[in-house]
Amino acid sequence: MIGLTQTNKDLLLIGGGHSHLIAIKQLAMKPLTGVRITLISSDTMTPYSGMLPGLIAGHYSYEDCHVDLRILCQWAGIKFIHCKVTHIDPSLKQINCQDNLLLHYDILSINVGAQPALPSIPGASIYGCPVKPIKQFLQQWQHWLTTQSRSSRVRRIVIVGGGAAGIEILLALHYRIAKTTSICAQFTLICADSHILKSYNKKVQDFFYQLLQAHGIRLIQGRYVVSALEHQLVLNDYTRHGYDFLIWAIHASAQSWLEKSRLACDNNGFIQVDEYLRSISHPDVFATGDCAAFTPMPLPKTGVYAVRQGPLLAKNISTQLVGYTHLQPYKPQRFFLSLLTTGGRHAVASRGTFFTHGKWVWLWKNHIDRSFMASFNLK
Repeated sequence: MIGLTQTNKDLLLIGGGHSHLIAIKQLAMKPLTGVRITLISSDTMTPYSGMLPGLIAGHYSYEDCHVDLRILCQWAGIKFIHCKVTHIDPSLKQINCQDNLLLHYDILSINVGAQPALPSIPGASIYGCPVKPIKQFLQQWQHWLTTQSRSSRVRRIVIVGGGAAGIEILLALHYRIAKTTSICAQFTLICADSHILKSYNKKVQDFFYQLLQAHGIRLIQGRYVVSALEHQLVLNDYTRHGYDFLIWAIHASAQSWLEKSRLACDNNGFIQVDEYLRSISHPDVFATGDCAAFTPMPLPKTGVYAVRQGPLLAKNISTQLVGYTHLQPYKPQRFFLSLLTTGGRHAVASRGTFFTHGKWVWLWKNHIDRSFMASFNLK
């Protein structure tokens, strides 16, 4: 635990992402004298993204896949502020929050994730439901599911995005509806690329093609949405496709307030960081996970990297706080193990060209995920 000592430095953590969860535990186990740590988050419960498809499918409860930030901070002896950050001024080392709260920092770390790039599609911010923020997605999905329980006509569910998130969520929704409701649903997946799961090997792609076909899921590839209307999408080939429930699982964009922060950002608004996970323009600011753009090499927006950045983030922050300059570089693995669920208690494992699948893969993934969550069961 972090003891009560005279404070002479402030470490502010914005966001309860995977990296910060791990970093908080590391910092609590190796406390720094004279350092006051504060976590600021717009949510009190933070989700573990790897378990979201299982939550949708009904395999997990809400509590199974969410960490209570208040309990974590209480255990770690750090201050928790439940509010939304609206602005960062790195020249003054200050952040502004809602309710006119102004906070100073000596070291700042940002781990706030990303959101679907909806502003680029006319109407997308009005119609449909983005998969992130996860809390709002779950609320909208559950509300829609409840209102449709007595409907006898076919309901059209459309998912836009052919990456891992779109595929897993689609299959989880399909499983949940088929197993627990009387709703008759027709699913459509719209993928702008010529292939689904473009960052995965061909064996993985072929497996999911066959699975989509077996479930009767309509697949539209190589075409993209140019505008969203009420109950209708317009694609770039001028075709129109109706929907009753629309989900956006497209490429990520940064939180709007990050671009206005005067921190160096890439063209998509993500904070550019060096090999030490520090801002390339302001070395007293760290950023990890999906909100960061790792300048030594491009990294996919996946929770695997955020989790592995956590211990290094804690170490480099501690090193910099005590005045040392020799930080440890982050060296991302070239290939990482990917575990994708298929709706039911079945999953696919891949790494590079390797591929396998089965119920045992799901059980393996379930063990990994539950073990990760159990490490934050600090009551």
